[in-house]
Amino acid sequence: MPELTKRVLISIIFIPIIIFVLYVEGIPLYIMFLLVSILGTQEYIYMMKKAAIPISKLWLLFNPLLYSLWVFFPAQELSIFWIALLVALLHPLVAWDAQKSIPALFAIVFGFIYTALMPALIVKIGWYYPVKNILLALILMIWIVDTSAYFIVVKFGKKRDITPISPHKSREGFIAGLLAPLVISLILYYSGFEYFSALQLGLIVIAAGVMGQLGDLLESMLKRYCDVKDSSGLIPGHGGILDRTDSILLAGSFLYAALQVL
Repeated sequence: MPELTKRVLISIIFIPIIIFVLYVEGIPLYIMFLLVSILGTQEYIYMMKKAAIPISKLWLLFNPLLYSLWVFFPAQELSIFWIALLVALLHPLVAWDAQKSIPALFAIVFGFIYTALMPALIVKIGWYYPVKNILLALILMIWIVDTSAYFIVVKFGKKRDITPISPHKSREGFIAGLLAPLVISLILYYSGFEYFSALQLGLIVIAAGVMGQLGDLLESMLKRYCDVKDSSGLIPGHGGILDRTDSILLAGSFLYAALQVL
């Protein structure tokens, strides 16, 4: 079966389910990102192993636990982070390896940020932020960014290799990814759409157009460092769970932080 056909079939099956979960929020949202945390941790450990950085499989338990704690105890984010950092420090302190301990420590810390904290912050948008479905709006905007960038690259993507991290990225695709959510938000705003404020629309645009594309580059950086094509082969035609959620993880966690600050 051609790769594009696989991608389309998987999208037809899963996109309605994802939209439904994002719309109803609540426990289904927690469960969906719990799966992202579990599967993402597994893929992350696999990639780090390819880079000769050993991470204990106990983090397959710790990361989903941390994710759950960050979701259910929103006022204790910093304390939970400190405990996670302490746990990460224990292994190099008791089993020091001059060549591997420090790289492993930093890989573990980034790992629980990437596969536990970021998913938890995304769920908090749906659970604790008063404007309903702002998370759904963000995900839809990210999909629009990906789609517009893809088709612009196919038709006009001449200036490739704009970053050594991802040689297939083109300047035209990156600009299209920036402009698409901006144009849509301006149309919504000037047509009298009042469900989200101008500030909220602006943050969604930045999250989807800028942070979403940076999240994609972040995952590309990890894969290039670990010398793997995909984070896994879990999803036919799409790669692994981290390949499919890389934009969402950085964009969603950014949106949560921005909403909290502003």
